[in-house]
Amino acid sequence: MPKLSDKAITDTYLRNLKPPATRKDIYDAVQRGLGLRVSSTGTKTWFVMRRVNGRMKRVTLGRYPDIGLAEARKKAIEVLARLASGGSPKAIAVPTFAMLLDSWIEKDQNGRQRKSAAEKRRALCIDALPVLANKSVDAITKADIREVLERAVNRGAPIHANRLLAYLRRLFNWAVEQDIIELSPANGIKKPSEERSRDRTLSIKELGEIWMSSFLLRDSFGAYIRTLILTGQRRSEVADAQWDEFDFGRREWMIPSMRAKNGKAHLVHISDQLYEVLHNIKRIDGCPYVFTTDGITPISGFSKIKKTIDTQSHVRNWTLHDLRRTFATIATGELGIDPVVIDKILNHSSGAVTGIAAVYQRHAYLEQRKQAMVMWGQFVSKLVLSQNDARETNVPISEQRN
Repeated sequence: MPKLSDKAITDTYLRNLKPPATRKDIYDAVQRGLGLRVSSTGTKTWFVMRRVNGRMKRVTLGRYPDIGLAEARKKAIEVLARLASGGSPKAIAVPTFAMLLDSWIEKDQNGRQRKSAAEKRRALCIDALPVLANKSVDAITKADIREVLERAVNRGAPIHANRLLAYLRRLFNWAVEQDIIELSPANGIKKPSEERSRDRTLSIKELGEIWMSSFLLRDSFGAYIRTLILTGQRRSEVADAQWDEFDFGRREWMIPSMRAKNGKAHLVHISDQLYEVLHNIKRIDGCPYVFTTDGITPISGFSKIKKTIDTQSHVRNWTLHDLRRTFATIATGELGIDPVVIDKILNHSSGAVTGIAAVYQRHAYLEQRKQAMVMWGQFVSKLVLSQNDARETNVPISEQRN
């Protein structure tokens, strides 16, 4: 880590100190052992360095300007004296994990997508707090992190354990950046579970079976599954849909940027088949959500929904996200729709086209997207009719289509 030469730090120097390109340590020539760490974001943190039993120890004193120059020098003398006598080097109270989590969400995650920050908080509160809540952050070890992950794996959530590790890494890396701890206890820990590539595409017959099985679910849940199939949109974006996002006169659904995964507002054209699904939903007075069972919150419990469909449809080893991939695969392969148009319908982010060209493309494909949704809706209708005929005559779907 690069550092600047020792110099007599003054109040004027501190006030005028600009953020460096990379983090730097400045040492005070007046009080030996006292230093100021300046981050690239402008954060200034006092610390003390001293060799103890052959090893250098670094003790954080606090932030400037919360702690001024005179107070920092005074604290440095006290800490150095304790270190010299073999006492505890701690100069400030290190937060507990629970306190750190609150601070991280508020100061680092608050400006990010609301749903993303809420998911991190929920996951860490459920799985990490029971193990780490009251532990001082600088006392948390790799063994503690592994215990958190093992608890998630043992309760049957191995992939979720991987997400937990990612969240913990971000949290502790932020704590390092803020000079709360020296090293992250999550460093060097491998993912607890292997993840298979999510490349499952349903067959046409499987898609039809899932559609038919959706009618065995409660009204909102069944309509939700059929909307996923008819739109190809993301699971959460459909589940949280609100009535005021729909313009049925124009046959358009506008997903607002705050709910879209990539942060970009997204227009979805409403086919006749989707219109019929939405038109048949029983709307609850005063409730903004399209898919709801209690009139207060959007639907949840997706694992139960899928388990029911699995039992009725006999389709195995699939996820709700696979409906989105299946839409893209069949629309391009069976219907011959331009992959670029499908990409726009799915609201995929792409760094290849930017600026005015990106604005032009977004509007240039609107008519093609609309026609693609008409074609897809008609395809699903024919698929359902074929599925019904096949059930009555026991003729395979593939032969019905030929």
